[in-house]
Amino acid sequence: MAITERLDKEVKEERTQRELLTRAYLDLFQWARRVGPDTPAGPAPEPPTELDLTPWYL
Repeated sequence: MAITERLDKEVKEERTQRELLTRAYLDLFQWARRVGPDTPAGPAPEPPTELDLTPWYL
């Protein structure tokens, strides 16, 4: 595999992960806006299953 093909693949994968992360963040933000400090909170929305969270775990 040529270097340009590999880089194109990595950029595409990173772009997909960023889109999923943005979607998960926006879902969480919308949930937080609906839930006030004195409102009983339901469970927070789960991130998409395709989102790779391994960089966030120690």
